[in-house]
Amino acid sequence: MAERLATEPPLDALLSSPLTRALTTARIIGERLGMEPVVVPDLVEIDFGALEGASIERIVDEHPDIAGQMLDTDGLDVAWPNGESRRGFYDRVLAAFLAILEDHARQRVTVVAHGGVIGSFVAQVHGLPPTDPTAFDIANCSLTHLHVTADHTLVHKRNDVLHLEILGEPGVELDLELDLNVEPEGRS
Repeated sequence: MAERLATEPPLDALLSSPLTRALTTARIIGERLGMEPVVVPDLVEIDFGALEGASIERIVDEHPDIAGQMLDTDGLDVAWPNGESRRGFYDRVLAAFLAILEDHARQRVTVVAHGGVIGSFVAQVHGLPPTDPTAFDIANCSLTHLHVTADHTLVHKRNDVLHLEILGEPGVELDLELDLNVEPEGRS
């Protein structure tokens, strides 16, 4: 991603979620571009609370009531135990991006965040319900490029992973082992 962004017009700002998996990527990008990423706390993924790090299988087995509620796409006020509700997450993400747009009007900005965060924003910009699972099909390390003005938002790219082809043949799963620091309180 860093090499790909180096071929694009210069950035005015590089913003990142504080979670390790995003911030590590942002730092690599920043090193290549000669920029220091600025952490935006509200770009973190949804807070799963007591179920942070739990697999889907574990949630279904141990908490079938919560799993069932999460399948109801109309349930915006469903919250993870000791965590965040969908409505709270969507509102937080929208507010974070609106603040970015206000603070960086007419600037080129790269945001390094998480699939749920990006999917939620793209869905909301287009007036789609962010609970639609197709809104969250953002691939890891993909590029989503939006051009935002006061009048409209144009999605130039969504889930673009062409830069990953150098790692292997397209469609081939890669087994990459990364040694990343663990986040405080289990979030990464």
